Amino acid sequence: MRRLNLILGMLSIGLSAGVLTAQDLSVKSATGKAVQLEWTGASATAALERSSPQGFAKIAPGDTGHFTDTSIAPFGTYKYRINTGGRFSNEVTVGPPPAGVTNAAPAPAGSEYDKYGPATAVDLDENGDPVIAFEWIDPNGDGDAADTEIRFVRWDRAAYKWVAPVRVITTGSMTDQEVNPIAVSCDRSNGTIAVFTPVGDNLSYEVSTDHGATWKNSSVTNTGGTPHAIAMAIASGQLFAVVNAEQAQTYFTGPAADSSSWKAQSISAGEGWKARNSSNIALAVDSSGNIALGFFEDQEEGDGHRYVLWRPGQKDPVAISTGGTTDTPDIALTYGGNNFGALFAVQLDSNDSDHWVWYSQSSDANSWSKPVKLPIDGPRSTNPPLGLAIDSKGAITAAFGSNSGSDAAVCNSPTVSRSSDGTNWKTCGLGKAAGADFSPQPATLHVIEALNDAAYVVWQEPGETKYKPGVLVWHER
Repeated sequence: MRRLNLILGMLSIGLSAGVLTAQDLSVKSATGKAVQLEWTGASATAALERSSPQGFAKIAPGDTGHFTDTSIAPFGTYKYRINTGGRFSNEVTVGPPPAGVTNAAPAPAGSEYDKYGPATAVDLDENGDPVIAFEWIDPNGDGDAADTEIRFVRWDRAAYKWVAPVRVITTGSMTDQEVNPIAVSCDRSNGTIAVFTPVGDNLSYEVSTDHGATWKNSSVTNTGGTPHAIAMAIASGQLFAVVNAEQAQTYFTGPAADSSSWKAQSISAGEGWKARNSSNIALAVDSSGNIALGFFEDQEEGDGHRYVLWRPGQKDPVAISTGGTTDTPDIALTYGGNNFGALFAVQLDSNDSDHWVWYSQSSDANSWSKPVKLPIDGPRSTNPPLGLAIDSKGAITAAFGSNSGSDAAVCNSPTVSRSSDGTNWKTCGLGKAAGADFSPQPATLHVIEALNDAAYVVWQEPGETKYKPGVLVWHER
């Protein structure tokens, strides 16, 4: 009996030791300000460790079973583990999306990949990570687009991955191509996310207060005819949105939480001009929270064309660029480094019919610099779609399509060009560095700058690469 008790006692000690060293570490939440961690098997001999450039270092004792780490950089990536006398728990990673290319929304295997994400919209959440809304045409694949829907995907810092896409709304067929018929925005003051989209000839506004898990939709009165393009921004509870529709351009303002209280204002074209209703309309917010809209106009009597910028309260818009021709106008508008920047598509050089992407900037939204033609690293065209962002120091990142050429671009696609001053540009696409052959002409393309001046490029990739088809995201290193 004594021998049996001794054996049982030794076994009990061994099991207890095993429990104490077999921690299960998990992340309860992670933001740009704090990381909440929990673990099992807490003991006085354990320590919570966090990675650093020099390796792992202790940041808290391991006897409590929980800890909130507030000594983090807003855009830092960290690994954590429990160390119990040289025995380690599982490791967990938290932070923003990794540098390089990831697939935020993989297209379902066997689906028609070109119908998964042909229209997209992107913004930054309260942590400064991307939130993406995208169109999925005919999800059941029966040839009828009546079930076309908008889906939403975001980055989860705690899980260190993209969450599974969530259906926001079923819209039915969207008739437009080469425009942005949907918009997404996040109010970074409270994390509320909104999606604005056409549903037939009507408008629908969807709001989520739980990070995109569930959505509440409401209809918005539309008197402008069939909506073609939408842009939107939300800040401190206020919404600013614009719709380019068949019969009119309408600017909406009001509380983001209550679309029934919005005010609608018609946007007047310049005297003798008419807005192109089937083209994109762009929206940017300056450092003071003032709104600016960019769009394309045709001369009512004559063959003139121009891109313009309009601000609420202005009677007539200001010309960004006048002249040239284009069948597929497009404009991307942004603000950063104390400048507005406009990237637009038009043939301004009569001796060059292949390169249609130009850039101009302004410090006051009134006087615009002479347009500069963006280069490409190979014998290829430059054309929409367009994406543009400027960081806080004034560095510019532009992205654009290339639908034709006699050879591939040196750096592959999608095409990305950079400039520190808006005049001198260097172009090198993303595919070569990522080890992939991406499509040179994505259906949709966006650039957005995180608050740490690291750019994101978002595009639809229908091709079979090591990243798989879907909505891809590149994060600047």
